[in-house]
Amino acid sequence: MRKEVLTLAFARAVFVEFLSTLIFVFIGLGSALKWPSALPSILQIALAFGLAIGSLVQAFGHISGAHINPAVTIAFLVGNQISLPRALLYVLAQLVGAIAGAGILYGVTPANTRAKPGRQTP
Repeated sequence: MRKEVLTLAFARAVFVEFLSTLIFVFIGLGSALKWPSALPSILQIALAFGLAIGSLVQAFGHISGAHINPAVTIAFLVGNQISLPRALLYVLAQLVGAIAGAGILYGVTPANTRAKPGRQTP
């Protein structure tokens, strides 16, 4: 178990989970924002999420399995497909990646496009 954690392939897989979750959150949430120039339709948002997850799984699936979602990682753990240390580090990387993706999106989004935290926009 310790040998698995100390390999370059393991570190690469954890980083890929972080990166793919960051990209997925950035693209998905960015597609759902109420942009002043054009409001996205439900179909456009669904296509953005679907194409993002499909592209990320195709690009990174061979490295880490491209779980991108802690629920998927936990399902793999329960199904005895991955080890406990791998599952724990994947979930941690996914959570940090999601926060980083949302933070980057918040930073690059114009102030008039993003809602104030805790407030609903009409």
